[in-house]
Amino acid sequence: MNTTTKMDVAVRDAMLPVKNGESCFSLLHALEVTSVELLVDREYRLPGLNLRDGSTPFLIDTLENAAHLKARLDAEGVRVAALLLMTDFSADEADQHVEWSVRATRAAQELGSPAVRIDTATRNTTLSVPQIRDNFVRRISQVLGQTANTGVDLGIENHGHISNDPQFLDEVFAAVGDERLGMTLDTGNFYWYGHPLSKLYEILERFAPRAKHTHIKNINYPPEMVETQREIGYEYGRYCCPLDEGNIDIHRVVQILRDAGYTRDLCIENEALGKYTPEERAYILQRDVQALRAGL
Repeated sequence: MNTTTKMDVAVRDAMLPVKNGESCFSLLHALEVTSVELLVDREYRLPGLNLRDGSTPFLIDTLENAAHLKARLDAEGVRVAALLLMTDFSADEADQHVEWSVRATRAAQELGSPAVRIDTATRNTTLSVPQIRDNFVRRISQVLGQTANTGVDLGIENHGHISNDPQFLDEVFAAVGDERLGMTLDTGNFYWYGHPLSKLYEILERFAPRAKHTHIKNINYPPEMVETQREIGYEYGRYCCPLDEGNIDIHRVVQILRDAGYTRDLCIENEALGKYTPEERAYILQRDVQALRAGL
């Protein structure tokens, strides 16, 4: 299994407020962050990896192109914390999503990335949750089988209305039974789902041993709502916030992960950044980095 030798901070490429004349690399350097999560689209492009001229020229459609990207990353002193795929294994084109996942996992190996973030969600609204679960289990087992020699892990993000349900996750892991399948453990999404704060920590402790990658975010609900069972996604746009402002004790989360043996990156996914001006976003991200590093 690929691991980093020391837990450190990473940032999702989508969180980087790259302005004209800047690049993702220059912003990472300014933040003193050396690890990034990269979105991979269906054409194997990396739309979030911007250069100073505004271009996004990198592809990982072949191992040769992945090696070209790796050379640039090495020159910039940047690692890939994980690749992010928005998979849909219940779609009509689910077989194509299997191929996409397989090729991206092989590219992740070439890039030295330990994990690929995957999704259980689907746009197919006609299916029951058991049907979605069974489709996911069948297709992800194919991906795991075809990438067995890569050493790259696959991390289900607890994301949306389905995989924030601990029972659903338990059923998937029991059905697949492959140690390479774990979680992109999102610290805020279980809270977004409506779980009270005290239950959130219990859930994080339960699934931390399965963490292959992380998304770190925070939410700042009013005190009277913190320990209530809220409706799913309750006013998230209003209450999502920087890491150092929310109800979730980020240092406690880091300790939960450490106690579970997690040694990979803590990847910032601050979805509150859209509330701020481009100039403010870089400052908020710097605060997020400092908040995480203070817990290491």
